[in-house]
Amino acid sequence: MKVLLLADTLKNGGLERQMALLAAQLPSGCRRRVAAMRGGPFQAFLSARGVPVTVRERRFRFDPSPAALLWRDLCILRPDVVHSWSWMSSLAAGPACRLLGIPLVDGTIQTGAYRGEFLGLNRLGMAWATLVVANTRAGLQAWGIPAARGRVVYNGFDESRLPAPRRGPRDDARFTVIMTGRMEPEKHYDVVLAAARLFAGDPAAWRFVLVGDGPDRPRLMVAAQDLVALGIVAFPEPGMEVLELVRDADAGVLMTDPRLAFEGLSNSIMEYMALGLPVVCGAGGGNPELVLDGVTGFIVPPADPEALAGRLAYLREHEGKRRAMGAAGKARIAGDFSVETMVQRMVDVYDEAIRRR
Repeated sequence: MKVLLLADTLKNGGLERQMALLAAQLPSGCRRRVAAMRGGPFQAFLSARGVPVTVRERRFRFDPSPAALLWRDLCILRPDVVHSWSWMSSLAAGPACRLLGIPLVDGTIQTGAYRGEFLGLNRLGMAWATLVVANTRAGLQAWGIPAARGRVVYNGFDESRLPAPRRGPRDDARFTVIMTGRMEPEKHYDVVLAAARLFAGDPAAWRFVLVGDGPDRPRLMVAAQDLVALGIVAFPEPGMEVLELVRDADAGVLMTDPRLAFEGLSNSIMEYMALGLPVVCGAGGGNPELVLDGVTGFIVPPADPEALAGRLAYLREHEGKRRAMGAAGKARIAGDFSVETMVQRMVDVYDEAIRRR
């Protein structure tokens, strides 16, 4: 099977991580290739694992040359299936795939809401697809994809990323809460800061670690200056890998602004669970498909700092329950959200798309 995976960019993001992980782990019988319109850290990741990568940068916003070169590649390579991870790639490849009889799998649904820019172009890209894949049932439902064309393939967690266990007790005995993610408006770091303020009277007991890069980082750091001075909030420099910071926390948090977005299948939450942390996250989107309320963590209203603080206080006060939730989450990731499971389900989708050609 010849598989061509298309992406807008190979930057350090959740979608790009899943695409690169899939491309690297496809069975040896698959001849895979990745094409992107912008490079990034995952270009080196893929190349190091023997995956051929072609990057054709756009010279300006509406530069048609990457699409024209993609059409040429499709005529030469004649892949058995094309898997697009962005609406631009679906629009660029769709007509050529139709003309050449190549099945197109559209994987652009990565959130649990029908929102954002370019919705019409997203739908147009999906219209060219043989099958549409989302990483949650919530995503398919939000976009109204019929059962005949929609398939769910949950993200997989790469256990080779897990850091070595910490040696000895942690230096800081405070109850440590972590949130990781790109610092953009839809990630509701402000709610986490508001919850941290509720514990500002007891800085010797609490520590909130906020990890991420993005346009909102300077604003958030200014807003939290007083909490940073108290030592209750920290903004470590983000890097390519955050799992050592996650390993040293007691609970993982992910809050999303429901006015702007709902999560699909969050990579941040999967990382928390894989490292045995209980999770507290906002309701909506794909979060309930990943976090079992009361079993692997708690689901709270998405914009309620008091509810978030209440659940964190409960976890701090009930160590046995906290550890049981963490263990249940770790087992859930290993069983239902492994890389092997993700890859096999995606190969099944490719096989079905080829049969429908």
